[in-house]
Amino acid sequence: MKEVINTPIIKTISSQIAARVREKILSGAYEPGQALLQDSIAAEFGVSKIPVREALVHLRSEGLVDIFAHRGFQVRRLSATEAEEVFRLRIQLEPGAVMLGARSAEPDERAAADQALNALNAALSEHRLASIGDLNSAFHLSLIVPRAQPVAFEILGRLHTLSQRYVQMHLLPTGRIRRAIREHVALHRAWSAGKAREAGVLARVHIEETRDELSRSLALS
Repeated sequence: MKEVINTPIIKTISSQIAARVREKILSGAYEPGQALLQDSIAAEFGVSKIPVREALVHLRSEGLVDIFAHRGFQVRRLSATEAEEVFRLRIQLEPGAVMLGARSAEPDERAAADQALNALNAALSEHRLASIGDLNSAFHLSLIVPRAQPVAFEILGRLHTLSQRYVQMHLLPTGRIRRAIREHVALHRAWSAGKAREAGVLARVHIEETRDELSRSLALS
């Protein structure tokens, strides 16, 4: 009699594998264009290929992995076209969401934003670029106040996942980290003071500058 596969267990394992592979992609441990060999990943985690494939299919839905006929799964390459679209959508959605967040944040949500900013700026100051992506996303998303805007949080969360590798790339040139810290502090100060319009403007300028500089960098690469 054929053994029945316990689907919930496979789902749990695949979620864990997806989290680890996502971390490696966003940190740069898995480079753009690198092949993601199911056999190797399965051996690394001591599992069968079934949850590995499920994890990679999920990461494909997040925009981090591509699949090609006869070549299998690969880390999605960075591109000027994708960066332009991701940051354009952020510009359209994020400043308004930040404005609403500035108006509606409760004391515990303001404290959470403080903590997110401190963690991000500490990592920036110490040049811990591998952890910048997650911390940058956490700070920006905290300004949205997920309680008040769950749909915006979900959509922008996806966009921030896609933008993480571009943000890391953007911070490489000299002086960018110092400027990022200044801009984050100014944005947070306006947001914390409930200056919604100013916070929205600062958020827009911050995202636009990143997009424009990335566009030039990717055009030269």
